[in-house]
Amino acid sequence: MTTTEKLRTGTRMSLDEFLALGETDGKWELDDGVLYIMATGSPDHQFLMRWLCRPIEDYFLEFDQPPAQLIQEMTTILSPELQRAPEPDIIIILNERRHIVSRVRVEAPPDIVVEILSTDRSRDLVRKRQIYAEAGVLEYWLMDPRSDTITLLELRDGAYVERAVLSAADSLTTPLLPGLAIPLESIFQHTLRPPRDE
Repeated sequence: MTTTEKLRTGTRMSLDEFLALGETDGKWELDDGVLYIMATGSPDHQFLMRWLCRPIEDYFLEFDQPPAQLIQEMTTILSPELQRAPEPDIIIILNERRHIVSRVRVEAPPDIVVEILSTDRSRDLVRKRQIYAEAGVLEYWLMDPRSDTITLLELRDGAYVERAVLSAADSLTTPLLPGLAIPLESIFQHTLRPPRDE
């Protein structure tokens, strides 16, 4: 039995111990020195993540020097002191901060974090909202497959304020990426979308 096979949600460990685990199956996160192990996302979850990334990457191709970098599902060190290292679904880092990305992880809080709500919805809606705000993540996008909405939160005075709740009829924009406009109908109502999560 390997070390990772003995571990379970609720195990206490340091950030150094967590990072030393290396690659693992599923989604492993550290929050205040407590390990959380989550299953890999459902087919609908994976579809929404891919199809939200595609127009962002297409937008980047319009530039000789892209204004940001997009990363999917990478360990992200929010706070070494507080032992916080989640693995967001999508991470966007503005070009002037590209240095925070190493070969294996993001070494500081990103500029935009996207989470697609799944089985542990309260963790994304409450706990991660708190820790991303405390870390100084400028925008937090919450994609809800049940209601086909994206809630855009922006950081103001250390707390998130809701900028918009977008549906399939809307386009997603952000002041951090001028000119980006994603028609959400092309994602939520895509003909190739698999059955939705219950």
